[in-house]
Amino acid sequence: MMKILLACLSFREFTGSEIYFYELSSALRDAGHDVSIYSQFTNGPLVNKTTDISFPTKDTITKEKYDILIFSHGRIIWDHLKNVNAKKIINVIHSEVLDLEQPIIDNKINQYVGIRPTIIDYINSFNTNKHVKLIYNPFDLNRFNPENCKKRKKNKDKVVLFPGSLDYLRYKPLKYLLDLSTKQNFKVLHVGRNDYSTVHPNFATQEPRWDVETLYKECDIVSGIFLGRTSIEGLLAGKKVLQFDVDKAGNIKRVYWHTEEDLNKFDKANVVKEFLS
Repeated sequence: MMKILLACLSFREFTGSEIYFYELSSALRDAGHDVSIYSQFTNGPLVNKTTDISFPTKDTITKEKYDILIFSHGRIIWDHLKNVNAKKIINVIHSEVLDLEQPIIDNKINQYVGIRPTIIDYINSFNTNKHVKLIYNPFDLNRFNPENCKKRKKNKDKVVLFPGSLDYLRYKPLKYLLDLSTKQNFKVLHVGRNDYSTVHPNFATQEPRWDVETLYKECDIVSGIFLGRTSIEGLLAGKKVLQFDVDKAGNIKRVYWHTEEDLNKFDKANVVKEFLS
């Protein structure tokens, strides 16, 4: 058994990087390790779903000894972590377009992890001279699989599911989908935080929810930006995935159907093995 500290800016809502740390922590716990999560924000529904995980403060994390520290959002929280006593420190990068996700360049860090191939290229552009490894997002395959997410026969509408925080990075992809929906007669269902007041006859939005897999039973196609949680959930659910690549301003660079041959690399138990190998 190892003593492992995970650290991120926020651990409270049902959004990408926060769910990442939830799935990673639960898989590490299931593998028999002693897991803690340090975050500046833990007053939300995600914490209530977490069991057998401790939440130390910034004062107590420097008084413990850890085998591994795995952290993200270093631009904000590295000052709280730099004096943590850990045998190995891993900086995980979740985005190639957000400044918040820039890798921390420090000799204390042993390894950098990118969650998709394009992020590996981004990390390497910093010339860190440290080991850089591709380890994909972790998922619970008991929730996201073709049988559990099969579309309900009673839903005859053609539906594109568009999960994720509707921010400036996703606004233009959403507009692209809505323009296309008028020509091709389909509905767009969004779930997640919504920063815009979008009104369109083919558009509906829902608040963030944990049981998002139930919405996969309502859709034919899943759409999102980059190879993030949305696209992978869609692939695991057996859906066609229409993926957007965008730049730092949210401008669309590429629109394409994304496929993956090996889906087992997204199983959270396999992701944990990659971190510990």
